[in-house]
Amino acid sequence: MFQHRPFNKIVVPTDGSAWSERAIPYAVDFARISGGEVILLHIFTPPMHEFVDSLAIAGEYELANRIREEIKQHLLGLRNEVREEGVECRLHIIDAVGVGQHIIEYIEAENIDLAVMTTHGHSGLARLVFGSVANKVMHDVNVPVLVIRPDLE
Repeated sequence: MFQHRPFNKIVVPTDGSAWSERAIPYAVDFARISGGEVILLHIFTPPMHEFVDSLAIAGEYELANRIREEIKQHLLGLRNEVREEGVECRLHIIDAVGVGQHIIEYIEAENIDLAVMTTHGHSGLARLVFGSVANKVMHDVNVPVLVIRPDLE
């Protein structure tokens, strides 16, 4: 007989775009079926992060904090929408550079059971040059990863 472990903790990495948020309904469905929770994860990379020493001079700290707060408010709205569907949901924002690696570390540290994410449809040269966060996550974690192509909906 086939066995699988339950999907108690389902993470949805989101960059705040409408594309990335198309993974949320799939995560909600899995959580509803398995009685699990959805975790909205955002890796926040401050603008101009390469020039950290000059941030204070340029006033970029205030800009970064304002952007981070806007993202947080947006995610809180999404969290409330998921909860209205009868599914427990929380959010986690990590300030870091290196989105793919930090998603992987989060999945491992938090004992995530399933990752549900979208791919932005990069192909050919764009995939080669920019890489794919979804591809990196799929190959570097030991949990199931459901990848949604939002352009097919």
